[in-house]
Amino acid sequence: MSENEEKLTIGTRLKQARTTKGLTIDDLQQITKIQKRYLIAIEDGEFDKLPGDFYVRAFIKQYADTVDLDGNELLETYRDDLPKTETETIVKNVDEVQPTRTSSREQPTSPAGRVRNYLPTIIVTAIVVIILLFIWFMAVKTHAGAGSATDSSSSTTEVSSSKANSSSKLASSKKAASSSSAAKASSEKKAKDDQQTIKADGDSDTAYTLTNGADKNKVSFKASKAAWMAVTTDGTQTWQGTLTANGTHDVTLPANAKTVKFQFGNATATSVTINGKKFNFNPKNSSSQVRTITLTIK
Repeated sequence: MSENEEKLTIGTRLKQARTTKGLTIDDLQQITKIQKRYLIAIEDGEFDKLPGDFYVRAFIKQYADTVDLDGNELLETYRDDLPKTETETIVKNVDEVQPTRTSSREQPTSPAGRVRNYLPTIIVTAIVVIILLFIWFMAVKTHAGAGSATDSSSSTTEVSSSKANSSSKLASSKKAASSSSAAKASSEKKAKDDQQTIKADGDSDTAYTLTNGADKNKVSFKASKAAWMAVTTDGTQTWQGTLTANGTHDVTLPANAKTVKFQFGNATATSVTINGKKFNFNPKNSSSQVRTITLTIK
């Protein structure tokens, strides 16, 4: 080593070598993985800013080797200028004393660690599968229930049709009777109509009973404003529709109907008559627009 080189500080020699090699402090930080502030402290000879005496030697050696200087020779030459350490062991790779976040992330993971990493994904996937199975089960159950309801409705329709046929045959027999019997039947029917009553079931304002109605009761609807409504007879929908303001609609219930359910979308604007007589389905003057009324026919 020349006399001039011996007069230079170790920091100056390192800086000159870095400059000669065409490297900036940022380039050196990228290559050595040593923080920029420590590299600057080495060049300025401010070794007390480094993490410890051992790191002073380790970082200097890494710096020197990177800028094509002999790190071990440089440490020996400036031995008296560097902080003393309990051991003279020099770390060959600064990554051994300063692992970066990137290298830590690149360490191989044990099987148990990999399982822990994927555990949240496994749990979320299991929950999604359970939800999909539940939705599928409910859809199958609903479909089965709809099928049963359809079968029940078909049976009800067949029974109603059978009853209608019986009523038709009975009407034909009565028609063949004497004129005096027909007049008597007409008189009795008129008296029966006069006795038609609709009463609430107890204190309820949604359940009513019709007595002494017609064989085929005629229900008339009128809306003072636009209103939606529907009629279901013995579980089978008879009619549904929307009336415009001042619109009307008549529905003739099937013969021998037992239970009729009325659904009103604008109850306060809807009025109902049965066989020409007003059906007061809102005696308590409820302000609810959407109402469901059940009428039992006896």
